[in-house]
Amino acid sequence: MTLSRDGFLSTHINALADEALRDYCPGHAALVEQINRFAIALLIVPRDIQQRDADLFAVTLLGRAVQDFEGAVLLGARGLRAQSRAMVRSTFETALYCVAASRDMVLSQGAKIKPKKGESPTTRFVDAFDGGHQRFRGQVAAELRDMPEVPAETEAALDALLDEIGTPGKHQDIDLHGLAEDLGLSNLYTVVYRSLSQDAHPSATSLQHHVEVSAKGKITGLHIGPDYLQYADTLALAACSLLVALDGFVGRFGTPEEQEALPALVKAYRKLHEPLGVQPDSPIATAV
Repeated sequence: MTLSRDGFLSTHINALADEALRDYCPGHAALVEQINRFAIALLIVPRDIQQRDADLFAVTLLGRAVQDFEGAVLLGARGLRAQSRAMVRSTFETALYCVAASRDMVLSQGAKIKPKKGESPTTRFVDAFDGGHQRFRGQVAAELRDMPEVPAETEAALDALLDEIGTPGKHQDIDLHGLAEDLGLSNLYTVVYRSLSQDAHPSATSLQHHVEVSAKGKITGLHIGPDYLQYADTLALAACSLLVALDGFVGRFGTPEEQEALPALVKAYRKLHEPLGVQPDSPIATAV
């Protein structure tokens, strides 16, 4: 199916998505549906969070992870290849945060400012998460200091912004790769998050998705329309990412029935990869 001059805003896009989910990789689509239903069922059940900050973060982060996951699926089914894979990357990042909050972790490698040699880690994940974005804070503060004289009204607004984001140098931040190490998921970080980084930005690699190339390797035109290369891989990585979040969440909040049900989804995910040649001991097959 091709799209009209409206491109991906065409009224035909939903029919295209239905066709993709039904025909292109039905096994992946079925697994995505099962995982999504399980996740939604978790979210609608009240949890005994006792107003702990870590628990509040964990529940909210699972909600965000589910929506990131659904966004990746919706984009992928509509042939938005790079955009769907960028959304999978976001799903994985949110999943790591959800696990860390569920465990109320004290960060070692996951903190930007590492403990000194011989010192025990003291930075809780929720504190680093809540007070993060140190680089942004420092950049804004520097720009405010270097800004030429402005009207009093503008100066007051800028001062209010600086008050809102906090003083540079007094907040911890999160090192995502280090956080993956703390969680024992550094291999999966490389396989999922790093492999998708090219699609999260307009890199030279991701731009190859948008050109037509001849058998001789010459660019012959632009590719403007749905792209389903790597579609099954995208759904698999999305499923893997959400399973990471679900594993952490169910380990903290899950009922015995939920804890018993999750391994069946993990088993289905691993089985799905057997025909694709993924080895049983590969990071993507064993990390969840």
